Amino acid sequence: MWLIVVSFGTLKTRRSVMGKWKVWLLIALGILGSFVAGALLGPNVWNATTTPVGSAAPGSATGQRAMNDVCRCDTSGHKVRFVTVEPGVQLEVLDWGGTGKTLVLLTGLGDNAHVFDQFAYQFNDRFHVIGITRRGFGRSSQPAHGYDVDTRARDDIAVLDKLNIREAIFVGHSIAGTELNKLGAVYPDRVKKLVYLDALDIGSGGWATLPQPPPPPADTAEDLESVQRFAAAEARSDGYRKPLAAICNMIRTDPSGRVVGAITPPEISSKIYEGLQQAEYDRIQAPALGIFNKITPQYRLPYYWYLDPAAQEEFNRNIKSLAKWVEGAIQRFRSGVKNSRVIELHDTNHYVFIVDEALVVREMRKFLLEE
Repeated sequence: MWLIVVSFGTLKTRRSVMGKWKVWLLIALGILGSFVAGALLGPNVWNATTTPVGSAAPGSATGQRAMNDVCRCDTSGHKVRFVTVEPGVQLEVLDWGGTGKTLVLLTGLGDNAHVFDQFAYQFNDRFHVIGITRRGFGRSSQPAHGYDVDTRARDDIAVLDKLNIREAIFVGHSIAGTELNKLGAVYPDRVKKLVYLDALDIGSGGWATLPQPPPPPADTAEDLESVQRFAAAEARSDGYRKPLAAICNMIRTDPSGRVVGAITPPEISSKIYEGLQQAEYDRIQAPALGIFNKITPQYRLPYYWYLDPAAQEEFNRNIKSLAKWVEGAIQRFRSGVKNSRVIELHDTNHYVFIVDEALVVREMRKFLLEE
């Protein structure tokens, strides 16, 4: 589940303003936790406890309360540094070590680089692996500006510049595909290879017309009693377990350890969605691997089995539209990127690098180790 900045309660109140925000798009991106988080936390908690946009990053002195439990959750052996990408804006960069070509891991919307705390170790035997938490999320700064894809791609290049990295392999999950598209098109001399982990072109393709599915059932207040219980609730709804440090870097807890809110305010994701652009696949010259979850009409969300019969029937009617959209998006990648390779999984989880880790790692290593 993604405890991102669009809660179900917030989404309901903002639909009239954000007319093109469709629940199927959120599902296609794996943003299932947005609904669960709203049911758990409610709009009042979210609005009261998130950090205002333009304020200090949660990891700073003014936001330290939110991060008190992070060290206890974070058992990965990475180094953590904060890289200044523009005046007043620092991004959290994790370094899992390794030698060889640099491999940069970029997250989906709502995530932070700790989501790769386990996955990264599949590659640091042959590559130098780092991960970037984009602005607005985790312990990175939350400026009021810079959430368009041009700035986000420029942030990634700025990190490379500060770390004296001339060229890198970029691996992006979900909405990070928008950054991969921009990096490949605008910074071809900085890109060695690109890997798209279920990162479809959401800037085009008619997703705004898709019918909306039923939300998952509301979770109970008991799921907020601890980070561990909250993580278990996420796993039930979304069908995978995220590293605990990734969750700790997304939420706020009170002194008793109870989950009381999210670190990132909802307007940050709003700005990212408002800045979506159609992929310029024809400008990408670097070799690219796409590993996609090809949803079919038989696909069922992890929380499908918790829905009542009427809601299940509604889902069954509407899934065909999403399956058609995903099929078209995969084909646009296949035909648009000149030097591309596509691996299609079927009716699996959006977090392919967690649920189908062995397969994803095998295909990535085959692709990355080719000269």
